[in-house]
Amino acid sequence: MVQGPTRHVPTADDATAHGMVYPPRSLLLVTGVPGAGKSTLLRRLFGLHGNEEQTVLTAQGVRVIDSLQSRYRLRRLLGHLPYPLWRWTVHVLHLARTAAALRGGPVVVHECGTRSPVRALLALLCRLRRYQMHVVMIDATPREARSGQDARGRRVSARSHRAHARRWRRLRAAARCGPAAFAPGARSLLALDRHRARELAWVRFGPCADTRAFLPAAVEAPPARPGLVVSDT
Repeated sequence: MVQGPTRHVPTADDATAHGMVYPPRSLLLVTGVPGAGKSTLLRRLFGLHGNEEQTVLTAQGVRVIDSLQSRYRLRRLLGHLPYPLWRWTVHVLHLARTAAALRGGPVVVHECGTRSPVRALLALLCRLRRYQMHVVMIDATPREARSGQDARGRRVSARSHRAHARRWRRLRAAARCGPAAFAPGARSLLALDRHRARELAWVRFGPCADTRAFLPAAVEAPPARPGLVVSDT
C-alpha cells in the first residue's frame, strides 16, 4: 500500500467531521465498478435525490454529474427500446455534459473509470480547460458490487460485470504507482473500501495549503484493505 502525507482539516461547523478539501478548479472523479456505491456517495455528499435528469448545481457552486441523469433524460425518447440498444448514447451524453460543465467552478463526476479511452479523454479535457483532476476510487469486491446492484434494482449483465471487475483489478494494481497511473496529469488519488467511503462526511472545494487534497487523520486511522491506495502528488 502506498500512502501519501495526511493532514487534519479543521472545520468551523464540525471539528470531528471526516472530509476532503480540493482546489476550486478541480474535476473530481468518483469511480468504481457498477454497484460500488458511487451514486449513493454523491447523493449523500451533495444532496442529490437520484431522479435528476440534468446536471445539479449545488448552493456552493459545485456541478455534480451522475450518469443516471443522462439515462433518465434519454429515457423519455428511447425508453421504448431495449436499453442495450441505446446505452452508448447515455455514455456520449454523459461525457458531453462533463465537458460542458468545465467552465471554471468545481465539477464532480460519476464515472466507473474502467475504460482507458474515457480516462484519457477526461485528462485531455482537464488539460485544455486548465483543471486539476482528482480521483476517489470506491473499491468494492465483486460480491459487494453485485449486492449494490441488487439494492438499486438494476443489474448489469454477468459478462459486463466480469469485464468491469477484470479491468478494475488491473486499474487498482496500476494505481499503486500513483495518480498518473489512473490518468495522465491526475493530481491525487484516494481509494476507499465501501466501509471507509461511508465515513467520508463531506467534500469541499476552496483554498488549500497547497494544490493537494488532504485526508483527515481521523479517516486514515482505520487499517486499509490490501490494494487500497492513498496518494498525493
